[in-house]
Amino acid sequence: MTFMLRILFSGLMTFIPSQDGTEVTVLLLNVDHKHLSDDTVLDHHKPLLIARAGDCSGDCPKRDSDIAQFIYADKSLSAAQDSLEEAVAGGGAWALDGSDLAVNKANTNDPDLPDLVYRDDTRGNANGQPLPIPTTSTEREDFSWVADLKQICPTDCTVNTDLLGANPPRLVAARLKLKTGKIFTYSVARIGSNVTPVHFKRLDGTGSTSTYSQSIATWVGADIEVSADSIEIAEEKFNGDPGRTMTLSPDSTGKVEIAVLNLPPFVPPASPFTGTPDVGKHFESYYDIVETPPSEASRFVPFAGAASTVGSYPEVAWQDIHPQTELWSELLNKIRLNIGRTAYEQALCPPGKNPLP
Repeated sequence: MTFMLRILFSGLMTFIPSQDGTEVTVLLLNVDHKHLSDDTVLDHHKPLLIARAGDCSGDCPKRDSDIAQFIYADKSLSAAQDSLEEAVAGGGAWALDGSDLAVNKANTNDPDLPDLVYRDDTRGNANGQPLPIPTTSTEREDFSWVADLKQICPTDCTVNTDLLGANPPRLVAARLKLKTGKIFTYSVARIGSNVTPVHFKRLDGTGSTSTYSQSIATWVGADIEVSADSIEIAEEKFNGDPGRTMTLSPDSTGKVEIAVLNLPPFVPPASPFTGTPDVGKHFESYYDIVETPPSEASRFVPFAGAASTVGSYPEVAWQDIHPQTELWSELLNKIRLNIGRTAYEQALCPPGKNPLP
């Protein structure tokens, strides 16, 4: 038996590819009561893993009241629990705290999982320079649309490797090390009706603007082809406390879907948001992962629109590079986070990446 496991990532998290390209560590960050450079306080973000499957053995909660009330804040507790149970189907949902996560073979005799590969060869170019936007659905998959802190940071922004150690600082809420699958950009930020770059500058708008200006990913995907009947998601705790496992089997369509999220509270809008999103204030938090974090006031964050250094680029409708037939997710639909119709499109809230040197 062969089935597809698709993992979808969104929210306050950063991707750290290894030097040899064989694995990527995804860090979900703690931001409780973080003060930003404009004296506002960043909303609490809740790290979650939500799995939709045909069947699950192990620790597979389906009606967790805390998760249900977070995802369905506009519903009564019982209605929220019913909605969560419907969303996960035969799977389960975990709140993450001090969690080290891994994707493993469910049985030692199962075939090995495929190696990790990056979708990094599809971005278009003109005159030898990469285009600032994707112009097709295939170009949109390129991993280079994930905002690259090394190209944005106005100072040296080398990753603090303590974050990758056995017991990382409290900044790390959860961590997933991926060694398998195809990792790609699932969606880029929606700014109006067309595909548009963003630019990076200080939150107060003063000083220079980074020359790094392009469309940025809002969701990242990882597709893992599993040649077995099931797949295991395992959790260990940073502090040595007992962890958990889920062993997930595909549904009737031959799929398992997992959403790894680190998002603030939300209630979906009544209709799709098609305006200009607010500045991505949360991006200031990504500088905390580096060895010597710069001052908050000097940190560049994303604003809608291209930098002045960006020349002309094609006019491409956002919908055209996000075909619903290809990107439809029953899980995201059930938890009201399907792309093109979420509260998070009202502000730029991209994941980031910071490759190891």
